[in-house]
Amino acid sequence: MGHLYTAIQRLLSHFNRCKMNSDLRRKIDEWHRADNHQKIIDTLEKIPETKRDFETTGLLARAYNNIEDHITAINLLESIREKGENDFLWNFRMGYAKYSLDQIREALRYFNRAVELDPTNDDARCFIRVCNLEIPFTKRVEDFWKWFVKNESELSGMIPPDSNDKADALTAFVHEGTCLISEKLYFYLGGDYEFSFSIEGWPDLFILYPHIISRMPQSLKNKWHFQPFNQGTDRPFDFRMYGTDIDTARIMVRALYLEDKNRFCISYYEKNLNALPKRECDNFMWIILEHILGEGISFIYVDEIVPAEDIEDGMIPLSELKGTMEMSVKAGGREFFDNPKDLYTGYQISPQERDELRYDVIAGTTCLEGLVADYYNDSTRIFDYINSFGAHAMFIAFGNIDCNDGNIPLDFRHELEDRLSNEILEPKQLGQVIGGATGVNMSYIDLIVFNRTTFINVIKPLLLQYKRYSFYLSDFKQHAEVIPLTEA
Repeated sequence: MGHLYTAIQRLLSHFNRCKMNSDLRRKIDEWHRADNHQKIIDTLEKIPETKRDFETTGLLARAYNNIEDHITAINLLESIREKGENDFLWNFRMGYAKYSLDQIREALRYFNRAVELDPTNDDARCFIRVCNLEIPFTKRVEDFWKWFVKNESELSGMIPPDSNDKADALTAFVHEGTCLISEKLYFYLGGDYEFSFSIEGWPDLFILYPHIISRMPQSLKNKWHFQPFNQGTDRPFDFRMYGTDIDTARIMVRALYLEDKNRFCISYYEKNLNALPKRECDNFMWIILEHILGEGISFIYVDEIVPAEDIEDGMIPLSELKGTMEMSVKAGGREFFDNPKDLYTGYQISPQERDELRYDVIAGTTCLEGLVADYYNDSTRIFDYINSFGAHAMFIAFGNIDCNDGNIPLDFRHELEDRLSNEILEPKQLGQVIGGATGVNMSYIDLIVFNRTTFINVIKPLLLQYKRYSFYLSDFKQHAEVIPLTEA
C-alpha cells in the first residue's frame, strides 16, 4: 500500500506542473473499469482546484456521477462550462447528472447537444429516447396550453408587432412556450391572432399537430385561430427571397397528372423567378407552392417541379392550381385529401429469412411511407423525430394462427385495427393507427402513440379478449426490445 501511495504522490506532483500524466490517466481508467470511483475522487481531490485542467475536472465529475453525488458533479461541470459547452463528454455528463436528479427537460437539452457534437454516439441517443418517454406528448401539449393561457394577455399586447425588433421578441417569447412540446417545433404568427404550426417537411407532424389543436382550451377559441399546418390560400401575395421580389399573381403553371402515382409534375414560369439559378428557382417555388396549396396538399400530390422556358400552352394562373389538381384526382375516381395522415397507400415486399420482425411481410398499407422505408434501411431518422416530441412509433405483432390453405387472415387484422382506433386511440386521444402489414408468419398493426405508458396499460384488457393469440409490442425500428403484451 505504501508503494502505491508513493507512486500516486509522484504522479500528483508531476500533475501540479503540467497536464494530466499518462500514467495517472491510465490508473484512473483502471479504477473506473473496476467501479472504484471513490479512489478516483480521493486521488483527484488532492490536486488543488486551481491546478485542475478541463480533462481532470471532467473525470472528477464523472466519478461523482458514478457514486450518485450528482450535485457535486454539476458544480464541477459548471466550473468549466465555458469550454465544456462545445464538448461532447461535458454535455453527456451534465445530461446524466440532470437526468439522475429527475430534471428531465434540462437533461434533454444536454443530451441533444451531445448528439449534435457526436451524431454517432448511441449512448447519448438512448438517453434522449428515455428522457422523451418520461415527458410524453400528451403531457407536453397540456403544459403548452397552460403556458399559453397564462401568458395570453401579454401575447395579445405584442400583436401585431410594429418593428422587426418587436417581431423578433414576440417570436422568442412564443418559442419559450413551444419548447415545452419540442425544441424542433416551428410556427408562423399572423396579425389577426393567427397561429399556424409549420411541418418543415416532416410527415409525422401531420399526425402530431392536429392533436395539439384538438386540446386547445375553450377560452382561446373565440379569439385565436390555430392551424395544425399551413392550409394554403387563393389570394396572391408578394414574396421576396434570394434578393428577388415575386408577385405570385404573375406565376403561370401547368399540372401534369401522373395517374399511376396519383401525383403531379408542375411546370412553372415567371420571368424574374425563372431567371434565378435552377436550385434557387426550385427552392423559391416549393415554398410558394406550400403557401398556395397548403403544406398537406403539396406534400401529398406534388411529385416534381420543373421551370419552363416561357409561358406554355395549357398553363393556368397559380391561384387555379389547387382546383385543377382536385378535379384531376376526383376524375380518376379517387378521393382528394389535404392531410397525409388520412391517405393510406399500399406496398408489397418480398419476404426474407431473417430473425428481425417484419422481414416476413408480403404486403401492407401506411400513411407514413418514410417510417416504413426507414425500418428496412435500418434508419431511425423519423422514429427519433417522433420521439423528440414525446410520441412513439410502434407496432403490435401477432401470429397468423388462422392461416388455412395459405390464405392469410386479413379480416382479423382489420378488425383489430378498427377496434384499436374506435375504442382506444381516438376516444382517449392516445394516437393513430398509421397502417398495418401481413407477413408469412406474423401480422403487424402500426401506430403512433402519444403516451406510451398509458397506451400499454389500456391496450392489454382489449387484447386479452383474444385468448388464442399472443401479442407483442415493438418500437418501429430494428434491434428493438419486444414487449410481450399477452400470452396465449
